[in-house]
Amino acid sequence: MDAAEPLFRPCATRPLFLVLLVALCFFASSNSPVASAADSCSNGLSLGNLVPFNTTGLACFQAWPSQDFILRFGKASNSSSAWSFVLSAPDNGGYISIGFSPTGRMVGSSAVAGWAGSKSKARQYYLGGTSSSACPPDQGDLALASSPTVASKGSRLYLAFQLTGQPLADVVYAVGPSGTVPGSNGLLPRHQDMASGSISLSGGGSGGGSPATGGGGGDGDGDDDGGEGNGKTKSKPSGEGSGEDDDGEEGKRQTSSSSVTSNGGLSSKRRHGVLAVVSWGALVPIGAALARFLEHRDPLWFYAHAAAQGVGSVVGAVAVAAGFRLHDADEGSVAAHKAVGVVALVCACLQLTAALARPARETKARRYWNWWHHGVGRAAVVLGVVNVLYGMSVAGEREEWSYVYGVLVGVFLVACLVLEEWRRRQ
Repeated sequence: MDAAEPLFRPCATRPLFLVLLVALCFFASSNSPVASAADSCSNGLSLGNLVPFNTTGLACFQAWPSQDFILRFGKASNSSSAWSFVLSAPDNGGYISIGFSPTGRMVGSSAVAGWAGSKSKARQYYLGGTSSSACPPDQGDLALASSPTVASKGSRLYLAFQLTGQPLADVVYAVGPSGTVPGSNGLLPRHQDMASGSISLSGGGSGGGSPATGGGGGDGDGDDDGGEGNGKTKSKPSGEGSGEDDDGEEGKRQTSSSSVTSNGGLSSKRRHGVLAVVSWGALVPIGAALARFLEHRDPLWFYAHAAAQGVGSVVGAVAVAAGFRLHDADEGSVAAHKAVGVVALVCACLQLTAALARPARETKARRYWNWWHHGVGRAAVVLGVVNVLYGMSVAGEREEWSYVYGVLVGVFLVACLVLEEWRRRQ
């Protein structure tokens, strides 16, 4: 080896190292959000002539953190009665929407939806039901000062519109499936996710608010130059009576976290579901099984059967009443779910009244009473269990819940078959 020749040649690898470093920096920058593509309330809204009204001075808050929805709103500067709204969200190739609800629910609200692309458009929709056909375009109760506008800038969509008169404080948000926009008929495809919340219109001028906190839920309140206001969000599922449903051909029903409200409690729909599962889905079938397979333990079977069926019927009645208070559209699957629930409740009431008129065991009428009692009772059990599964589907619950409950029902049926064979042999 030549003594003058160095043992290492660090300069030989430097060009390759520089190339790799530049490539790594380019890859990182291309896959991370850049400032120009992001939007936040701390940044000024500079859309130029993309929005046909003045957007300066609008209050801003993060309306839906999990989907990065940012809402700016306030009194229009050139009108004493108009309110300006600009909804900003990532552009996933689908639509974004914001609705105003008289009840805080999606069904029954009027919404503005917009999407970009070759067929960029923004339209008003009336969310009158849980199917796409029940949500016709260019209808609704919103008094639009002019046609709504949608603009795409920096990988975000900006949905802008003005309302004449005081808007409703309860709002609902939705984001459409990625890469899917309404067709020629204007009907919205099934939403990918949704949330509901509220805005504050206090202060007389423009509303205000600070970014909401929490994934899919939170609230913010604070001071702004135009007055005080806050924005609150409550996440809901797409299964919650979505007014933006398609005919079942596109995508898979997805849910957002509708199990809780903004204060951490169960939503009204989830409370109805829990009551129905506990009563019709568990207590009533178990009560029927106790009477069937504990008959040899008299009078234990009678008291156990009466207690389970009595509590189950009362809780079931509360579940039915809670379901009717949800104010869903009485059409299609929701109406069928309610009808089955009412029939099951009528069967339970007939059972309770029949128990009060039970003839003596020695009489001939007891045989016919037994036929009636067993037949109506089994009908109530079957209707209750089937309606629980059907209700999970109508509510748009995750499929895992239906699978778990279906497995439990299957285990219960197998146990009943085994006990029935044991009873026959005895």
